[in-house]
Amino acid sequence: SKDFSVLEYIDKHSSENISIEDLADNCGMCYSNFAKQFKAQFGRTCKEYIEEMRLYKVEDYLLFTDFDLNYIAQETGFSDCSHMIKSFKKLRIH
Repeated sequence: SKDFSVLEYIDKHSSENISIEDLADNCGMCYSNFAKQFKAQFGRTCKEYIEEMRLYKVEDYLLFTDFDLNYIAQETGFSDCSHMIKSFKKLRIH
């Protein structure tokens, strides 16, 4: 439906495993059209966007809480701590 907001959904569910196929479905689109439109609209792939959202949340945890890295990785949807750190460093270099 038109009122399904992809970005809102990603924000709410960023700690879970988000299926891009499901997002496309919810928008009533096939995967390849969805992927193309997403990239055209936001200048990055949906997967990249999801990772960025997760990393912004990681940053908030690092700045404003005392949780350890394993907890933060779990809460932000990263498979493990080292994947989170690698992704974080990559984003910070840009």
